[in-house]
Amino acid sequence: MSDAIATARELLARAGVALDAAASPDDVAAALARAEASADRATRKEIRRALYRLGQTGVQAPAAPPEPAAPSPVLGPMVEAWISAVDGRGDRLAWLVREQPSGGLVLVAAEINEPLGLRDLRALEPTRKQLRTMRQRFQTEASLTLVPADWRSVDALVVEAQDRLETPDRKLDYRRMRSRITSQAPAAPAELVSARVHEPTDDDERARLTAESAALLSEPELRTWWPRPDEAAPVLAEIRAIRESPLVVSEAQQGERLKEVVSRASRTLYPASVVARRLQATAFVFAETNRLDAARRSLAAAATLRANPDAEVPLLQALAFQGLGAQLAAVESEQRDDRAAALVLTPGELKARSASRPPRSRG
Repeated sequence: MSDAIATARELLARAGVALDAAASPDDVAAALARAEASADRATRKEIRRALYRLGQTGVQAPAAPPEPAAPSPVLGPMVEAWISAVDGRGDRLAWLVREQPSGGLVLVAAEINEPLGLRDLRALEPTRKQLRTMRQRFQTEASLTLVPADWRSVDALVVEAQDRLETPDRKLDYRRMRSRITSQAPAAPAELVSARVHEPTDDDERARLTAESAALLSEPELRTWWPRPDEAAPVLAEIRAIRESPLVVSEAQQGERLKEVVSRASRTLYPASVVARRLQATAFVFAETNRLDAARRSLAAAATLRANPDAEVPLLQALAFQGLGAQLAAVESEQRDDRAAALVLTPGELKARSASRPPRSRG
């Protein structure tokens, strides 16, 4: 045993390993095993022979730690993503870009609708310059801003959008196409959250910001949020019926009835659960483009609608009032042109025409 220990100590000394004279045989064996990893080929052979001799005397070197498992190959270490705000139809763009080994790019561009799901999907191979040009054109020609976002979160939103399709469509099979971006399992879908702002948790602050929500109409992202003509048609018919009714009602009564119709229409035209998610998604774009007040108002209005779907949100009332008013004015203008020479007038038009004529004097 002493000869085996002596040989082991000699090898350690040659390898430059200082070992205390009082070290136990087990410590010597452990030091020798560690030295093997960095020794040259010839010395490694000697060390293994020495360890074998120590083993014969009952001194065992500690087992080497298992080598870490090689990570499974995952595409997408250089993945980038961009996303836009939600427009009036509920659509937004989501881009996922991955660098190829050759240096080129793969762009998967998706159009997501809230709440209907995936509307369009395509894969392109642009250059980096072409990618910048595309973003600039969306910004200048369509006022559509695409902001950088965490690619895993954007990927999860596109997967969710495909899963919401009522009928599978091979052209919209993102799960098949995403292999060009990543082989990781998709994350759980959740709306993007900016680190720049936080949803208000204080009830008073949320109420104050919601009360200011009509100011969001000045943001270009909301310029298409007006009611669509097909959705507004039944409401416009109800408004015209009130205004043209032959029943004699005061202007105050008529105003109250119209206000009630518009208030009800704001909840019909803008369902709470749908609009809440659209506002939250758009808040991310506001925040990432440094419009923090707009982001806070959007988040507050979204939180208010989630908490109370029947809540009166000034933004939605303003959208309904202004949108319906503009469409009603356009319809009435067209009707006036069509009936300019007509003999049959509605009671409202007859009353207006009579009031505009000067009274006749006898004689």
